[in-house]
Amino acid sequence: MARRNQFTVDAESVQGNAGAEVTFSKITIGQRGHYLSDPDYGDADMLRDHIIDWHGIEDDEGREIPSPKDEPGVVAVLYIDELTALVRLLFQGPDGENAKN
Repeated sequence: MARRNQFTVDAESVQGNAGAEVTFSKITIGQRGHYLSDPDYGDADMLRDHIIDWHGIEDDEGREIPSPKDEPGVVAVLYIDELTALVRLLFQGPDGENAKN
């Protein structure tokens, strides 16, 4: 059986929206090393590159924000606490407390 390279987690912790979910592609050790060594690459870039899809992530008017896969620039509208929550979910991986699969 092939390894799974993506996972979906409950993302209610990001904005408090019940039913919110985020699907990430996993980060390899090599990718993380590259991210850490590149001073121009930050957490927002990492999220943009590893979020496959999300549901229930909204703007200030309650409209669903498009996935960064569809519109990479949308990560910039997140508040820092939302970005931090998403990074935490990404690093928890598929076996974290918010795992869906």
